[in-house]
Amino acid sequence: MSPAVRAVRPYEELGRTGQVRRMRRLAQVAVEAYPVETVRITPLMRGYNTTFRIDTAGGGRHVLRIQRTGGPTAEMVRSEMTWLAALRRDTDLVVPEPVPTRDGDLLTVAESDGVPGARSCVLYRWVHGRFVDDRLTPAHLERVGVLMARLQSHGARFGAPDGFHRGPVDHVTSFGRTQDDGLSPEVAARAATLVDDVHRAGGGPIVRATIERARAARDSLGGDPEVSGLIHADLHQENYLFRQGEARAIDFDDCGYGPYVYDLAVTLGELKRRPDYPGLRSALLYGYRSVRPLAAEHERLIDVFIALRAVQLMMWTVEHRDQPMFRKTWDASATRTLEWLRTFLDRDA
Repeated sequence: MSPAVRAVRPYEELGRTGQVRRMRRLAQVAVEAYPVETVRITPLMRGYNTTFRIDTAGGGRHVLRIQRTGGPTAEMVRSEMTWLAALRRDTDLVVPEPVPTRDGDLLTVAESDGVPGARSCVLYRWVHGRFVDDRLTPAHLERVGVLMARLQSHGARFGAPDGFHRGPVDHVTSFGRTQDDGLSPEVAARAATLVDDVHRAGGGPIVRATIERARAARDSLGGDPEVSGLIHADLHQENYLFRQGEARAIDFDDCGYGPYVYDLAVTLGELKRRPDYPGLRSALLYGYRSVRPLAAEHERLIDVFIALRAVQLMMWTVEHRDQPMFRKTWDASATRTLEWLRTFLDRDA
């Protein structure tokens, strides 16, 4: 979850009081590994990771992120922190700044009674700023475009150290994450079968066709460093915020390697149903092009990657449909996504 977090219902209101207490005890264990004097631990919005605001003596403010089970490995989390530390060192971009442990590591592994397994935990300095939500304007998106391009430029020249591991961003299922090619025909077939098995007949071919289209687009781009590299991969409206007109990026949990146009597609995919989408899209690309080139033929592929992102998000909810956060919504959400994808495929045929 993001270091700058929205005000949301506390966990107690969500009926998870016991869980909060257990996770708070784990947070107390984890924060002892850091050279900070903690005065208050406050639960923040919970997604698949659990986050706490850590107030420290002298008025300091941090975020502790407790990694979800089954998520990125400790090696991958440490690699994420390594890139963030390099961004803070090499640029003036405002991104979460990881705090090293007392031993100089960029993460700690903590355990506590009542919480299954050992968890990777990281501590960030708080990122100040505001989310703009419905007040988003083309001026905001132009700044996001500049921010994204600068992040990509740093990723392109970043010298990944030994042990640095962030995977490809284009996988569509948990099975795909384990494969050399996350968009392979086998991955597409498995995703299509799962949708047909749990949702309704007719969805599987749509999923398969979208993945095939995305694989063709990715392969047409190739792996040249000018078109593909280390990217944020999740820079949607929950993960950028503004302070005094400056765009700031948070939540690098999904960063990895992929086409630069994928990054653009993630941002635009979250906005595609807004009536002011054309102006927002133009502004994002204008800001981006003020820093990095974007060929017209690559721009034409953005919509394909928007469709891929839609499949990725849908498959995430389908695979986790038994989780409380998706149990009541996944079916209707999948129906809406499949309807949109059908329209996309018909239009782009």
